Amino acid sequence: FALTRLLTGIYLPDKGKVTWNGTDLAEVDPATVWRCTGLVPQIFAQWPLRVRENITLGQPRTHHDTPVWEAIDAVGLREAVEDLPAGLDTLLSREVFGGSELSGGQWQRVACSRALYRQPELLILDEPTSQMDPRGEHQIFEQIKAIAADRVTIVVTHRLENTKIADHIIVMEHGRITEQGRYDDLVHAGGTFAELL
Repeated sequence: FALTRLLTGIYLPDKGKVTWNGTDLAEVDPATVWRCTGLVPQIFAQWPLRVRENITLGQPRTHHDTPVWEAIDAVGLREAVEDLPAGLDTLLSREVFGGSELSGGQWQRVACSRALYRQPELLILDEPTSQMDPRGEHQIFEQIKAIAADRVTIVVTHRLENTKIADHIIVMEHGRITEQGRYDDLVHAGGTFAELL
């Protein structure tokens, strides 16, 4: 939790420093850092807005929905959105007349598509699929890897099977790095990763 906020400059460290390409985040305007960052936290907002606004929130919108649908497709949410009474114009709030509600897994997909819509240079996903079934979870990770190839993507997960697609795995215990490497190397290293797996 705190690590993702340190990496994005939301929190500043009490000691030491966090740098991006040699620049200390404590010395730059936070807004410039946040513009380059997409963060899907464990606990994310479920805004009582239309589907479209839930995805484009805080970002300039184009006059067409192609980028919105691209973000929706990237997380496998198209069918669910098309099944809603008004598609992208459906209000996501059951408390309001005419509004609809999504499942927990669908809300997680909305949160992921919101981060992807930003097209950030740094994408951080903190347990982004905890409410999804294993097949949907695997699909999300495969799709995110495919579209995030040109940016730094950090995925925090306790489901070790999800790390198979990672280029580099970092194992942390009590806030310290204890192992790092590729999946196959860590599986055979005899450390904590192999033990947990």
